[in-house]
Amino acid sequence: MHCQTGVSQILSDTLMVNHLGQDKGLVQLNANALTQDENGFLWVGTEDGLHRFNGYEFKLFTASPNDSNSIQDDHIRGLYAKGDTLWIASNTKGILGYQLSKNTFFALKKNNKNLNLGISYGIFPLNEDFLLFSFKNYATVYNTKTKREVIVKLPTNSRESRVLDVDAINETEYIFTTSASGPLVFNIKTGIVKPFKIEGLELITQIEALVDGFLIGTITGIYTVDKQFKSLKKYVDGVSVNHISKKSEGTFFIATQVKLLEFNEVDGVTSYIVKDTSKKIYKPFTANEIVSDENGNTWFGTEGDGVVHYNSFQKKFETNRVRLNDVLKSTNINIFPFYKDTDSLLWLGSSFGVVKHNTYKNTYKLYKHKNANIIYAFAKDENNTLWAGGIFDGLLKYIPSEDRFKQYLKHPYKENTLPDNEVLEIIPMPDNKLWLCTWTGGISEFNTETETFTPILINGKRINRARISLKDSKGNLWLGTDEGLYKLNSSLEFEHHFTETAAKEKSLTSNRIFAINEDNNGFIWIGTSSGITKLNTTTLQTEKFIKQKGFPNDFVYSLLIDEANNVWVSTNKGISVLNSKTKEFKNYTSEDGLQNNEFNGKSGYKDKDGYFYFGGIDGFNKFQPSKIKDYPYQPKVYFESVELFNAPIESTLRNNDTLYFKSDENVITLNFSSLSYLNPEKTFYRYKLDNFDESWSPSTQRQNATYTNLNPGEYTFYVSASQMTGQWSDPKVLNIVVKPLWYQTIVFKILLVLCIFAMGVCIVLRETNALKRDKEKLSRLVDQRTQDLLLKNKALEKANKKTSQQKDNISFLMKELNHRVKNNLQIISSLLNIQSATVDSQAKDSLLIAKNRILAIAYIQNEIQIDQKKINVKKFIEEFVPRILQLLADDGLMKFEIIYNLKRTGFCEVNTTLLGLILNELVTNTFKYAFKTYNKDNYLKISCEKINHTLLITLEDNGCGYTLDEIKSSSLGVGLVSDMVSQLDGALETNTDNGVVNSIKIDCK
Repeated sequence: MHCQTGVSQILSDTLMVNHLGQDKGLVQLNANALTQDENGFLWVGTEDGLHRFNGYEFKLFTASPNDSNSIQDDHIRGLYAKGDTLWIASNTKGILGYQLSKNTFFALKKNNKNLNLGISYGIFPLNEDFLLFSFKNYATVYNTKTKREVIVKLPTNSRESRVLDVDAINETEYIFTTSASGPLVFNIKTGIVKPFKIEGLELITQIEALVDGFLIGTITGIYTVDKQFKSLKKYVDGVSVNHISKKSEGTFFIATQVKLLEFNEVDGVTSYIVKDTSKKIYKPFTANEIVSDENGNTWFGTEGDGVVHYNSFQKKFETNRVRLNDVLKSTNINIFPFYKDTDSLLWLGSSFGVVKHNTYKNTYKLYKHKNANIIYAFAKDENNTLWAGGIFDGLLKYIPSEDRFKQYLKHPYKENTLPDNEVLEIIPMPDNKLWLCTWTGGISEFNTETETFTPILINGKRINRARISLKDSKGNLWLGTDEGLYKLNSSLEFEHHFTETAAKEKSLTSNRIFAINEDNNGFIWIGTSSGITKLNTTTLQTEKFIKQKGFPNDFVYSLLIDEANNVWVSTNKGISVLNSKTKEFKNYTSEDGLQNNEFNGKSGYKDKDGYFYFGGIDGFNKFQPSKIKDYPYQPKVYFESVELFNAPIESTLRNNDTLYFKSDENVITLNFSSLSYLNPEKTFYRYKLDNFDESWSPSTQRQNATYTNLNPGEYTFYVSASQMTGQWSDPKVLNIVVKPLWYQTIVFKILLVLCIFAMGVCIVLRETNALKRDKEKLSRLVDQRTQDLLLKNKALEKANKKTSQQKDNISFLMKELNHRVKNNLQIISSLLNIQSATVDSQAKDSLLIAKNRILAIAYIQNEIQIDQKKINVKKFIEEFVPRILQLLADDGLMKFEIIYNLKRTGFCEVNTTLLGLILNELVTNTFKYAFKTYNKDNYLKISCEKINHTLLITLEDNGCGYTLDEIKSSSLGVGLVSDMVSQLDGALETNTDNGVVNSIKIDCK
């Protein structure tokens, strides 16, 4: 055999991992065996139990003498999952099995009780049908279809032997590596095992197939050999190999007794420093088994350190930690602003002062000066001079020829001096000027030639704490302060002040501004202490983004925009990225390789090559946004358990897609999770119960949903998961059937309807028969009564005829009486008229009044029908009052105008004679006594309206009025009117303050 003895050069690298230990529920830290089932769960065997890991926590299975369904031996040495079965190599009970779908354990029956097959060590797949079980000094080949096995005895000497690893040579032959029997070749068709010797190799522990040969691990080193086992090459010497696992095509992880290696046929061997997210370094790193999946996950089962998890997509960022000779290595150095000077020179503002970083040599130099503190700003002026400003550091000018900074501080006894030693922002201006923005001294213009300072006012006021500025593509200057955002045009004239208290559609998320940037579309993005604001510079409308999924902390320190218009912001919980098109966020944390979750103010920078820089409390990250690759796999959702009335129920949900409940079992909790082993704390869920929920639930990290009072029926529950990519996984579906109670079933309801129908038919038949009997009885009674009615009808017709004749006679007599009364009233009126001509004026007035009263009664008797009970009051007044005035006009001239304000009153049941006499008296009084002479302004206003069921008639004039004595001594007839109103059950109110107003209220029925 040809053997190359040269050992390859070993490269070194760091492998960032996650530790899965007792904090996740792993009760024992010697992880002897690992496997992953077809559903994606990780299974871990320890010396004190079997564990299933779901990405969040371990579930423990232990042996219990009182539980026949528990695992028989919880000291686990080997695991292998195939289909619905988890095969378990136990310490004392041989090979055990766990059926996933039924949640039950079983023991594999032994064919030969005389053999000691209780101590088992491992399980190895040979092909689709056969498994190899490793025992003390034996191995069995088990056919998973026929359930038959072939026992293979290992060649042994005085030492105990067992199979360590298996790999295929061809379709029928397999090579076994053993602990004491050397390599063996097993023919699966014949069942014969033969020793196999590879020259130049000592005890072989592991073997893995390569494209053109095999990768071999031994107790002394790592080798490759061709398929003919003739050409041997040594790669690593002096290591004892525990396990080899394929990482990707041509690349393998190799676990040794003291460290972790990676083998690649092209690149050779890499030795890893294993470091977890808590910065713990595992040294030595002793792994017994390695398992990898298709999603970039690899798990290492270790001795004493539990399980270590690595994902190839986890480390997205490289962290640069600043190391200064003058600062202890254990001290974290905060990084603030950046300035890229040349390809190899990067200026850093740190918590200890200005730092110059040579990126080629990876060296750092700290510049010392008075009051050295946080450097908060960098800028270059038009002469290419670098300037820096800081907290208590004042203004610093870099002098390249001397490689030092000149410092400008506030002088307490000089008038022309820096107004404040806290310089937050430096803004280069034309004509050798700088604007220096300070904490309490406002903005000062510094002339770099004369070294003089001039205060700058914005909109007539001094602006403090302008910590960030931006000159946009149109030449406008934007200033971010603690009092909002100021916009100056290209001529540095004030244009607008944006605040959080402005109109909602034009407001900011907060007045405290830490970052300003402009995107490719000309929109201005503002990072504040309470979120992000997007400003449309044309409409001045704003759009606000606050804490939400993917944006767990909205205190924005820095804000950068990439070529795709995505917005990157540093916060107190990592870096969040806003997709400006979908309006969705994703978040990166220290677990993705960031220096820390906490970043610093003004610590974002983009250089001319498109690299982003973000500084924080433990260094800085530099990266190209387009090269950050997210985890491409969506979380796989599964149902963990079901609770009824907050108590778990026995139900296996893996292959069961339907659950049945009784209608009184109405408090159901569905527990779910997702198999996302990379950053599961970033996983969000949404769910929906069809036939109950109208839409998807809001995104949540809660892993359960509870429903109460579900009506009997069929429901479908959907749950989906998403990480920071914004895409949701295909939903996991569970059907829920709530069975109705016996009286809620369709069968019962149909039977109930049929029974009711039958009862109805019986009742109808019974009632029909009764009705028939009643009808016959009624018919006889009707016939009898009909004869009686006919006789009575004839008598009634005769009586009606006689009554009609009497009514006609009465009507004739009433008409004759009415005619004679009217004639007599006319005669009396004529006699009174003749008599008035022969008496004095006072008697004449009394006779005329009596005549008018009689004529009024005669008019009413003439106009109102005898049988008319109700009258239209409005129409009555309109027709009767002119008649009175006509009679009065015969005795004298009209001295006033008549005004009507009559509203519709409908018909009222009123004594028309009394109503007519009342109107006659009141109109006559106005005619005779209200006015001495005619004047066009004189008026009598008659109003009438119906309020509810009360009729209000008002007669109002603007005449001379009268007093109470005049009422008593004259013939005004007011007492008569009052008596007649009382007879109508009404009320009369008279007001003589200004003219006379008589208001009459009577019922209108």
